[in-house]
Amino acid sequence: MPANQELTDEALLLLLQSGDEQALTLLYRRHWQSLFLSAYQVLKDKEACKDLVQELFTELWQKSRRIQINSSMKAYLSASIRYKVFRYIRRREVREELFDHLLERTDTTSPESELAVKDLQGLLNNLIDALPEKCRIIFRMSRDQHLTHKEIAQRLNVSIKTVENQINIALRRLRTVFHYAVLIWLTMNA
Repeated sequence: MPANQELTDEALLLLLQSGDEQALTLLYRRHWQSLFLSAYQVLKDKEACKDLVQELFTELWQKSRRIQINSSMKAYLSASIRYKVFRYIRRREVREELFDHLLERTDTTSPESELAVKDLQGLLNNLIDALPEKCRIIFRMSRDQHLTHKEIAQRLNVSIKTVENQINIALRRLRTVFHYAVLIWLTMNA
């Protein structure tokens, strides 16, 4: 490797493709922190995020001789970590709190991230609005009005079991659609 440590990502990619381990090390040092922070903003789990970044660079090394990147290295790595985060979420059964605490789980320290939170909240609201009417009404009473299952059942003159079933239906649909909608949104807003 040339002595110049200020090689561009493109130059490092060429060296990586030729099997240069130092190129991988330099790419890792240059990008690990932003990739970690990107994953952490969603997962809020330091160890999982460290593992995902490490896994990303391990895979980059494993396929280094045949890798073809048509965008910038930064864009490629950012997209890769987003996919890893969402595969991680999908592998683990996503808990209800991912949806209940969406705003708290997103860092809102910059104007860009505040806009992102608003976009994601809007996306979630649109998905809730697309639920069947009975399901949507019960879900909103539970989440927005913070009513218990018993209170909802009394107000709507239905059984508690019906309320539980409708909330479970809503959560199942939201989990399925929200994963893919967020992934698409993140890809479009990279």
